[in-house]
This record gives sequence, C-alpha cells and structure tokens, in this order.
Amino acid sequence: MVQFKASGVALVGLASTLASAAIQTFCPGNVKGVCYTIGVPTSSQAAGRGNIYFQLKAPASYDWVALGTGSTMANCNIFLVYKDGRGNLTVSPRRGTRYTPPTLDQSSTAARLTLLAGSGISGDVMTANLRCSNCESWNSGSMPLNGKGSWVGAWKSGSGFSSASTGAGIDQHDATTGFDLDLSQASIQTDSNPFLSGTGGTGGFSNVNDSNIDPNILLAHGVIMAVLFVLMFPIASMLMPILGRWKAHGGFQMFNWVFMWIGFGLGIKAAMERRMLLTNTHTVLGTVVCCLLFIQPALGYAHHRHYVKHQRRGAISYVHIIYGQMLMLLGLINGGLGLELAGVSNPIIVAYAIVSAFVFVVYAIVKVFLMYKARRAANNSAPKEVASPPSYEGQQARPHQGRTYA
Repeated sequence: MVQFKASGVALVGLASTLASAAIQTFCPGNVKGVCYTIGVPTSSQAAGRGNIYFQLKAPASYDWVALGTGSTMANCNIFLVYKDGRGNLTVSPRRGTRYTPPTLDQSSTAARLTLLAGSGISGDVMTANLRCSNCESWNSGSMPLNGKGSWVGAWKSGSGFSSASTGAGIDQHDATTGFDLDLSQASIQTDSNPFLSGTGGTGGFSNVNDSNIDPNILLAHGVIMAVLFVLMFPIASMLMPILGRWKAHGGFQMFNWVFMWIGFGLGIKAAMERRMLLTNTHTVLGTVVCCLLFIQPALGYAHHRHYVKHQRRGAISYVHIIYGQMLMLLGLINGGLGLELAGVSNPIIVAYAIVSAFVFVVYAIVKVFLMYKARRAANNSAPKEVASPPSYEGQQARPHQGRTYA
C-alpha cells in the first residue's frame, strides 16, 4: 500500500512537470494574428546548447514577421520570415542594427535555421516552423536554455513584398514587442518538431512590452535637440554680452529650456518603445545633461541679482556661465552619439559634426573678442596718474642773482 501511494505521488509529480513544461505561445497585444511559439528539448537544456524550436505566425498579407533573442533590436539575433513568391517561405538569419532594418548575418555564429514540416501559407495565415541548432549564443550575446531570457519581435504589414533571397532588403517594421521567457517552462521531451501536435501553454512569459512605434517621435526628438544644442542655446548665450540686455537673454534661454524638456520627453518615449532607456551612453548622458540643466535658470537669476547689487560679476556668475557652457558642449557630443545610435547614414553624421564644429568655433571667437573688448574698455576707463612736480627735497633755496636796481 505504501509503495502504491509512493508510485501515485511520483506519477502525479511527473504529470505536473509535463503539464507545466511544454511549448509556450505568446501573442502580442498590439497586433492581431501575430504569435510566437517556443520550445526547447530537455536534452538541449541539459547540455546548455543544441536545438531550439520556434514557430512564427502572421497574416499572409504581411510582408514579413521576425523573432529575435536579446533585450533590444540592436545586435540581437533575428529570425526573419517572408514569402518567397512561389507559395513557400524564405527564412533569413539577421543581425539587429539599431533602428535600421536588420541585415543578413553572414558571420560564423549566424543562426543555422531549418524550415520544418507544417510551414507555409494556408488561407490567410503564414506559418514558419523553425529549428535552430546554435541559437544559444551569437556574436553579441547569449541565452540560457534552462532559464529566463529576453526576446523581441517585429512585423510589417503587406505591400506585396516577396523574395527567395535570404539577403533581400526589407522595409522598417510597423511595430514591435518585447518579452522575457523562462525557457525552463518551455521544455519538450523529444528533440523533434513539436508544432505538429498543437499542444502548448502560455505561462512562462513576463515583462511584456508591446509598442506601436511611431518613427516620427524619434525624428521630432532628434530635430528639437539638435536645433537647440547646435544653434539656439549658443545664440541665446551670446545675446547678453553682445546686446547687454538680460531680458532678451533670459527670455530666449527660457524658451529653449522649455523646448528642451519637450524634446527630452519625446526621447524618453522613443527609448521606452525600443526598450533602450538608460541602456546606452546616449540615453544616460542625455538624461544627465537635461537634469543638470534643470537648475540653470535659477543660477542665471542668482547671477542677475548679484550683478544688479554689486555691478560686477561674482562667483555665482562664473558658475552660471561655465556650468552652462560645459552642458552645451556635452549636449553637442551627445547629439552625435544619438545619430550613431539611430543608425543614420554617415553623410548626416558628418554634416552634424561640421555644423557643430563651425558653431563652436564662432562661439569661441565671439567670446574671446568680447572678453578682449571688455578688458580694453576697462583699461581705458581707469583714472590716469598725473605727473608729480619735481621734488626739491634736500636742496637749499638759492637767492635770486639778478641785478639790483636802485
């Protein structure tokens, strides 16, 4: 009786394990008809490497659908699927390239993908059943096969695109998704195509981040911040010494300051949509610069009050001036980092660098000239010493030796 109970407990435990370990399916909430299913053989989990199985589903009208391993699109391992124009599908291993469409991965660590039975176009559904034999690691990352890993997905609605070439160029995605999956809950007992049975679960997913990415948000962020730090902030900084009107200087800078926060907010939204907030130098440095600029208006007002009272600059004046100049320079540098992160073409980066360098040189020349002019004016207005009369100290007065007239 005891043995029977023990066997019963073991069977219940085994059944519970099998029930909790099965292929896992995730369907993003920001699109209809796109689903990802993932399964890992227990043999691959035990070895830490080996086959992994993916299923990608999307409406047949879509140009392409993709799944990738990694927390962001940048440098992730992407599995891209699109129609081949002959009634079947093309599977392409790609490498994520920040904000531009992924390019064909031709490196030695490129994903080795096999299209399995059950793949193709049926009615209005495009289905790709894939096996990857080396997806536990790639050039820029790795993923535990028996633990939690990060994934990304993307898709593009239809415009009639199809190609049999694995290196075909594609248009930018309509939207993306991101999620974490505990692969220990996606275990399958046999190393074979698990998608023919149609069984699975949905319990291993967490940290889901669905986003409908609007590229105009990123564009607006870049334009606002570039115009502010390359042109507007430097021009407003020169108004005070050139015109001597603190109201014009302060008003212009407050206008710039407000628009900086608008650009900062757009940047935060764009970074969160792409799961890149505070994960790279650009977003970290940009956040630091904007937060430090928060107190600059207060420093400017303190400088103004000191000057009105004492009619000269004080320590707070130089803090306000030098502090602002340093942050403007950091903003210029960070703009270049942002262009690189966005994956824009080299001519745009070169143009940004040339304009920034030109403005920096003009700004420096104007500042030096105004300093020289102010110093010269100060020297000219200083009271000049009057020549002292000759000193006769120590000399005896001599009598007048002229003629004596009677």
